[in-house]
Amino acid sequence: MSNQLKELFFQLISLLKIERSQLPIFFFLIGLSAVFWMLTVLSKEYTATISSPVVFENFPTNKLLVEENDVVLQMQVKAPGFALLAHQFKFFSTVPLNVDNFMTKRKGKSWEYFWIGDQSLSEVQEALPTNMQLLHVQPNRIDLMFGEKAQKVIPISLKSDISFERLFRQKGKIQLQPDHITVSGPKTVVEATESISTKELNLQSLTKSAQGNIRLEEPKHQELTYSHQEVTYVVSVEQFTEGKAMIPIQVSGVPRGYELKLFPEEVSVHYVVSLDDFDLVNEQMFEAQVKYDAEKSRLTVKLNKESDLVDNIRLSPTKAEYILIQK
Repeated sequence: MSNQLKELFFQLISLLKIERSQLPIFFFLIGLSAVFWMLTVLSKEYTATISSPVVFENFPTNKLLVEENDVVLQMQVKAPGFALLAHQFKFFSTVPLNVDNFMTKRKGKSWEYFWIGDQSLSEVQEALPTNMQLLHVQPNRIDLMFGEKAQKVIPISLKSDISFERLFRQKGKIQLQPDHITVSGPKTVVEATESISTKELNLQSLTKSAQGNIRLEEPKHQELTYSHQEVTYVVSVEQFTEGKAMIPIQVSGVPRGYELKLFPEEVSVHYVVSLDDFDLVNEQMFEAQVKYDAEKSRLTVKLNKESDLVDNIRLSPTKAEYILIQK
């Protein structure tokens, strides 16, 4: 087959009396003619039908789309061949429709948003090239169904793995800002959501306060939306030390006419306190007591009063022996 084409080609060259040295010029002129012919054809106007998928924009913020609606517009247009060819190569591929401009109608607990093509040609025309005139569009009506969107304010739960260097500790609670967010979506899903977790905050061997941003876990349901995607955290860190105070043991419940002799009469209070508050703590901030019980040979020492500045309190000893003495 290729040999036959080659033979025909040389017969044509022979008939046209073109010498081999003139072949490059011949091919150049053929190519140039083809270009001019194509430009002439493409510059003419044609009426054709083109198609483009619709992209919906500006959904109502207080409503939820009930179901996805994939729409492809069939558009009858009048345009130069260049414009039609450009569409075939997807130089423009989608038509945006503004849902804010749709007409609305209440249907029970739902809302119907609808678009009429014959009344919205100018909106579609804006998405087309300027040299393309829109004549008609199908479908002539697009319907979107929306339901009422439920909202609920839900607390944020911090997921964390935090450690501190020796003699350092966390001061107070970890602060989150905000510590609640608004969750929106289908009513049944929103009502079943009790808390939102962050991604894990991993901080190790802290010696000073830390702060930053941490993202929230992705919603378990695609229909849910969050008012925030991340929150700010502050981890306050303080240096601490151990303290000790010796305080007398007070007695209660002793029968009238008797007195109680304790062994020992004092107890050691061991505690942990912030280094900044160490000098503020004194013995008067604590009060230890035993209650007389004739059935027990040793009485349990309890702390009735303690300072808000300290924690991890430990008494030594925790029991006291006694002798009941008649006055």
